[in-house]
Amino acid sequence: MVSGYQGTLLRRKGSGGPWVRLDVPGGRDLYGVVQAPGGTLWAYGDRGILLRSSDRGAHWSTVTLPSAPRFLSAASFPDARTGFIAGASGALYRTTDGGDHWAPVSLPTKKNLYAVVFLDPMHGLVAGWHQTLLRTSDGGSSWQPVEISIQKVTRQKPSYNAFWFDGHRLLLAGDHGLLFSSDDGGGKFVSIETGTLRDLYGVCQTAAGRVAVAGEAGTFLLMTPRAGGQWTVSSPLGAFHAADFLGISCGSTHVRLVGSKNAVVLPSNQ
Repeated sequence: MVSGYQGTLLRRKGSGGPWVRLDVPGGRDLYGVVQAPGGTLWAYGDRGILLRSSDRGAHWSTVTLPSAPRFLSAASFPDARTGFIAGASGALYRTTDGGDHWAPVSLPTKKNLYAVVFLDPMHGLVAGWHQTLLRTSDGGSSWQPVEISIQKVTRQKPSYNAFWFDGHRLLLAGDHGLLFSSDDGGGKFVSIETGTLRDLYGVCQTAAGRVAVAGEAGTFLLMTPRAGGQWTVSSPLGAFHAADFLGISCGSTHVRLVGSKNAVVLPSNQ
């Protein structure tokens, strides 16, 4: 399933089936779609639109948020009843009843948030504009900044754009090729050298342990761990500049990409 411009939400069943456009209300740009534990689908995007489907995408309903922000950019559901949605100007909302009701969560920032991840209902992080990175251990009642030492590339501070978590390893991707790993739930991050200065918009890890990152100007890297904390980096698509890759997902071995200019890249042997 992929989301995009003016309410575009496409679904494809199986490896060779056609793409089917789903009928969703609102007609606003959709920036992501996620599945919560228990099976409920959530799509979110421009002007604070939030959509829910309980039947695998056949039907969608609009969920109203209090004082919806300019955009919603990321969501995390640590269990079937608890969820968090992040967006513009430090907006963060929490549900504890499976999405029937949402309440704003106060944050010590008004910067745009591009990523949110909760390891469980109590422990989570938000990230975004100009190195914004905050951590909570009490479900969002209080927040502490997380500082990561980075090398300055331009005058503008880089932004953090995407999280990924598998129950143990936490990955964080950002501008200027920044990629970090944490094995303690986000208390401390270690830099992973990607070999690129392109902005990175998505990251995930396959069951085989390979890390995949996606970003601007067709950036797609596969990173295989080596001894001593080193990584072997490959670029399967080579110098592919036809689109910015804005989203990525990993299966047990396969990686899938979606981006601008209607780009969807699927493995040829899926």
